[in-house]
Amino acid sequence: MHKSIAILPLLAISAPAYAGEEPLYQPAPAWVEESDVPAVISEGGTSTLLYDWQHRLEDGVAWAYLDWAQRIDNPQSLMQLNTQTLQWLPDKGDLVIHRMEIHRGDEVIDLLEQGVTFDVLRREQGLEQRLLDGSLTATVSVPGLREGDVLRIAHTVSTDDQALGDEVQATQFLPTAPWQVGTARAVMSWPADEEIYWDVEDKVALSEPELRNGYRYISVDLPLAEPDPLPLDAPPRYRRPSILRAGSFADWQEVSAVMAPHFDAAAQLSADSPVAAQARDIMQQTDDPLARAALAVRLVQDEVSYLLNGLDGGNYLPQSADETWDVRYGDCKAKTVLLLALLREMDIDAEPVLVSTVMGDAVPELLPLPAAFNHVIVHTVIDGTEYWLDGTSSATRLATIADVPPFHYALPLREGGAELVEMTQRDLAVPQMRADIAVDHSAGIDFPALMTVRLSFVGPQAAQMQAVVDADNPAMLRQMAQSFAGSGDSSMYVSSLDIAYDEDEAVATMVVRGITPPQFQWIDGRLRSDVDATDGFEGFNPDRARPAWRDIPVMTPGPMRQTMGMSMVLPQGGSGFTLQGDPQLEASFGNMRVTREASIEGGELHALAETFALLGEIAPDELPEARRAARRIDNETLELIPPDSVTWRWEMDDATRAESAAPLLAAYQEAIDFSENNDFQALVARALFHQSIYDFEAAMADLDVLIAEQPSAWAFAQRSWLHRTQGDREAMLADMRSAYELELDNGVAREVAQILAYEGRFDEARELMESLAVADDDMVWHYSMMATIAAAEGEMVEARTWMDDAVAQAPQSPEALNSDCWFRGLWNVGLDDAVDVCTRSIERAGNAAAALDSRALIRFRQGDYEGAIADLDGALAISPGLAESHYLRGMAKMHAGLEGGEEDVTIALRMAPHLADFYERHGIVAPL
Repeated sequence: MHKSIAILPLLAISAPAYAGEEPLYQPAPAWVEESDVPAVISEGGTSTLLYDWQHRLEDGVAWAYLDWAQRIDNPQSLMQLNTQTLQWLPDKGDLVIHRMEIHRGDEVIDLLEQGVTFDVLRREQGLEQRLLDGSLTATVSVPGLREGDVLRIAHTVSTDDQALGDEVQATQFLPTAPWQVGTARAVMSWPADEEIYWDVEDKVALSEPELRNGYRYISVDLPLAEPDPLPLDAPPRYRRPSILRAGSFADWQEVSAVMAPHFDAAAQLSADSPVAAQARDIMQQTDDPLARAALAVRLVQDEVSYLLNGLDGGNYLPQSADETWDVRYGDCKAKTVLLLALLREMDIDAEPVLVSTVMGDAVPELLPLPAAFNHVIVHTVIDGTEYWLDGTSSATRLATIADVPPFHYALPLREGGAELVEMTQRDLAVPQMRADIAVDHSAGIDFPALMTVRLSFVGPQAAQMQAVVDADNPAMLRQMAQSFAGSGDSSMYVSSLDIAYDEDEAVATMVVRGITPPQFQWIDGRLRSDVDATDGFEGFNPDRARPAWRDIPVMTPGPMRQTMGMSMVLPQGGSGFTLQGDPQLEASFGNMRVTREASIEGGELHALAETFALLGEIAPDELPEARRAARRIDNETLELIPPDSVTWRWEMDDATRAESAAPLLAAYQEAIDFSENNDFQALVARALFHQSIYDFEAAMADLDVLIAEQPSAWAFAQRSWLHRTQGDREAMLADMRSAYELELDNGVAREVAQILAYEGRFDEARELMESLAVADDDMVWHYSMMATIAAAEGEMVEARTWMDDAVAQAPQSPEALNSDCWFRGLWNVGLDDAVDVCTRSIERAGNAAAALDSRALIRFRQGDYEGAIADLDGALAISPGLAESHYLRGMAKMHAGLEGGEEDVTIALRMAPHLADFYERHGIVAPL
């Protein structure tokens, strides 16, 4: 939040200028109607007993009185409340302390009478936020405070703001339930013969001011009723808090007229002013008024640091342009004045305008007060175009100077006054962020891809990245690289990250290089890759179901403009690749617009998508069509489709596969070198890649390193599988036992038990299984493993009983049925009705590949080799990389006397060399 123009305190505004550097100790003013605190205390209830806010506006001075009482209920509250602080602006008024009392039973301890006073210090703790607001802080450690006591403090702060002259203003926040308080109220009063205007949010019902003894009073009991919930996407004017406002300003014109002279005076330059010299220097660089304005904004943003200087009446009074340039710091008022002076010196008409960074579209509905704003910028018109120039922003250049900040309304400060003007939105001139992604997928359709991501930022976000460039900290770059790690197909293992900042253009560029998983997914029996950058609009579904919400518009954030460009070097030279969907798209809904274009040329994919959004809202009657349009856009998917005749990695010969893998392995090594010492993600990815290209020894070497540095159940289980491919059963069992020791998971235990059973260690396998605590939803797998142990021992009757028990746990479960089907085929038992069991599993399965493979095994056992081959074709159509299905299909083809069986077996053993031994154990071998 901008703090240059202070949001007025909840307790009021105004007091004699240059008043008190020390608190005053006096009785409450005569206009205060003091609460019956003893009665409030006797009522008990919540620990916060009293909040009594009373305001008096009179003769240009705002007085804010607060009487507060709090019971000390526990040691924590004693610690928190023992030290009390009060703040005020000494150049604008006084802090007057009326009471500081401890109520202990029937006893009232008057601490002021005992000589207890507040210590004063200048509040400078805001310096880290670039604040020096001129306030003083009065602090006291309450002596003798005990648990069970009630602490009461009453004080008044007066404010007479030099910038407002004879005008006055005050605001009071009105808390709502569920705020807990014993007694609370807010009172606003002023002389009946003074023209004071007041207002409050329309959701708060207050009666007209009451006339008493020549003063008008507004009084409201607090807390207000808890407001009805509102949708989070409602415009700010619907969600603003309840605030009672009062002031002497008749309209926005009067606010403008009162504030304008301070800025005009501060922007005046003498002939020998150094600011004027800066303006002349800019004029020598270019004759273009807009270019001159851009250089002036850059000068103010870059050469003058931000510091809220509220000392000596500075809350509304700006320091002069010359002073700001001399000290090289200032708040938004100072920066606005300096920019104003530069532009006017260059004969560019410009004016300061007040804006609100938080109230936005609510400003026109507020009572006209300076307190409605918290920021000030410069407005100018050059060649018929409006420009809104913010000296406290950063990285504004000629390319971005036309961007309209998201403040909705502005109040020009002009002699004679002005009305609010709407800050008309327009598309950003350049994207705030542009992402260009270059993917090299030439290694193969199912190989990882080399990726370079170039991100360009403009505006304040670019300026923030300049600090990263200047820091030149490799560790910081590695931390930033972790944000690209992602998960699954979107992960990226970064091998380098570089950031550059172009000061002349105010553009920050981040270039990230690395390696990413294959960008093609096997969906519905076909490979495809999503190249659409316009998705995500399915989330646009504003909730307006409640009757009370149906007339509330939907806020649209902005302005925003993002560009996404993509290029991909395609596998197999791009031959046969096509785009599915409309490559050309231009669509909109609400204040959002998207464009897209894509093409395949010369073996490469090229795509460009852009999204525009404007600050604003969607009217309730326009929402249905906006929802439909958003869904239409979301449905306009664009996918890259490879040809049917792709070459899978398991179909390549060893030399071709190694040649394709070489640059990818180099990238993995670079990513490993770039990673933090304790970050093994790239190492894990390389191990899995080695495994995927069937270099099992290299995969095991990577896992050896991982287990030595960061052992885990996953790593041991993965290495156990690799030992299996090498036929090292002892090492396979040892690693799976280690996995179980690290993670007492029943699934891992079952893997250990199965290895033991196949090694003939049946008693050990049963003992392990019987030691497990098995939940009901895990019984299927528990009984299935007990069946496997019995079958391995040759106890087929017992095995069948266990398997029947497994299916009985979930007789309609596709997993349970498939387990039974696989068991029958593997152990060659119960074949008579096995196909029916398998078919029911296939019919119920979401992914039927495993069940088809199991039914193929049954059919193989029955001698139905053609049926087995058909099922295995179906399984591989769903999951082409199933080594077991390739192996069994090869066996079926050889037994049927068909061609291609040896090729299938070779592929299967390339992927999983242990399959020959496994199937041979179960009597599945090639025909003689």
